[in-house]
Amino acid sequence: MIEKIKLKNIGKLFPIIGIIIFIYIINDIGIEKIGSAFSSIPLEYFLLALLLFIPRWLLSSYKWYFISKKQKMDFKLFFLSKIFLITLFLGSITPGAIGLHIRIYYLKTKSKASLEKCLTNSLIESGLSLITGLLIAFIGSIILIELYPELPIIILPFFIFYLSVFIVLLEKRGGNKLFNILIRPFIPERYKTTIDKSVESLYQDIPKIKDMLIPFLIEIIVWIFAAIQVYIIAQAFLINITFYEFILISIISVVISNILPISIGGLGIREGAFVFLLSKFGVQSEIAFVISISGFLVKILIPGLIGLIISFRKKMIQ
Repeated sequence: MIEKIKLKNIGKLFPIIGIIIFIYIINDIGIEKIGSAFSSIPLEYFLLALLLFIPRWLLSSYKWYFISKKQKMDFKLFFLSKIFLITLFLGSITPGAIGLHIRIYYLKTKSKASLEKCLTNSLIESGLSLITGLLIAFIGSIILIELYPELPIIILPFFIFYLSVFIVLLEKRGGNKLFNILIRPFIPERYKTTIDKSVESLYQDIPKIKDMLIPFLIEIIVWIFAAIQVYIIAQAFLINITFYEFILISIISVVISNILPISIGGLGIREGAFVFLLSKFGVQSEIAFVISISGFLVKILIPGLIGLIISFRKKMIQ
């Protein structure tokens, strides 16, 4: 029976693993406890947390604008800020946030740049975000090592892997070498010329590693702003945890859900990690769960729904 299960069918189950975990957590805690905790959050806490999304949104848009300028792609900051909102929603409903890369279509439609150049732009922006989050999470895991001795061991390999891939691929020489070793030998001879041209286009006006310093610093602030949005929600419960510890725990839980793309929008993985991490501080499961899911609402889903509305109004995307 087991031998008949095909790997591709197993792969199809990955995106729903997080949902299964999410349902399990709700069932384990109890829907009544979760509902009671959620209803105890005053509306003004949600509004304040949502308000803090604005500087985060502007900083994220500017970071993307800066990267685009380095690639000699002439996009207006206002245009990129709208596309950021649109793809925020799509990223929240797809495994590994892969839906955010639909922005490649908008970039290609708006500019005369090649598809490959737009792809590079999107991957650099998202890759830098993940690497920055991993770095903060790793530093946080060292700071909190007495509480979570296993975290550095889990996070460090992912950080090294993603950082190494990012640096290698950002350098044309390293990227070409990796491509020639791992991919090119398996491409049929008749397609090699076309593929070689596409690879060449990927590196057209690609930024240098030193150009990533300013976007990296901006991204650190963006991650902190996102965690503060969750911290505001947490204040409704008067939990006994310091500001910096909460910020680090919030970032770590999101990073874990990002590096394990086995759920839609990180659902379930993020909440499970948050419940576990806050349990060390004596925070009740239902409270930790509600803080996490409320954070998702104010950080991503509600702003993303605004982006969804914009996506249906083509004149607003011009």
